[in-house]
Amino acid sequence: MSAKPVDKDQKRRDIALAAMEVFSELGFESASMSRVAERAGVGKGTIYEYFPSKDELIASSIRLWMEQMIAEAENTLEKIHEPEERLRSYVQSFVDMFLLDEKMPRLIVSIFQIFMTNLHDTTYGDTLKTMFGNGVQSIEKILLDGVKAGAFRIRDRAEARRIAINLTAFLDGICLDYMATGGLFDLREQVDHYMKYLLEDSLK
Repeated sequence: MSAKPVDKDQKRRDIALAAMEVFSELGFESASMSRVAERAGVGKGTIYEYFPSKDELIASSIRLWMEQMIAEAENTLEKIHEPEERLRSYVQSFVDMFLLDEKMPRLIVSIFQIFMTNLHDTTYGDTLKTMFGNGVQSIEKILLDGVKAGAFRIRDRAEARRIAINLTAFLDGICLDYMATGGLFDLREQVDHYMKYLLEDSLK
């Protein structure tokens, strides 16, 4: 009997997921390719068949992790039809993942550290642009759907994109500040405050 063909795309995905688990536990610098191979249940050489370098594995793992976060948030929205509630729910899901998963803050800090120390590396630069862009696109879609439903007052797509960029940057920044200050303020309260003024002053 011939061996079952390997689904290379799925194998690459499985390795990236295993790698993200290891990275979230040990950090990007401390995690070895051997540890990733052990977690993925493959030989170390197999890792390099799919990822030429550790940098490529890190970047791919981060992209996959971000895609999963967005997919989970969008799945939550499927049962919500009111535009304002959809936007609130999307933002809330981001905050929930940050506060309820104990590995999340450490992972986010590690991601920004590795990006900031590799500013001229296109592998990481392209990954950061993709991460930010995906978040912006998800929020932009919610806003434009809200305009079609007559719930939001936005002039055009360009304005929707500006608002989406601003909100995405706000969430990234306030979460980093929350970590840097050791939880000095109530994160949920501050995000709710921001959303209140965004919805009342910019969208209504």
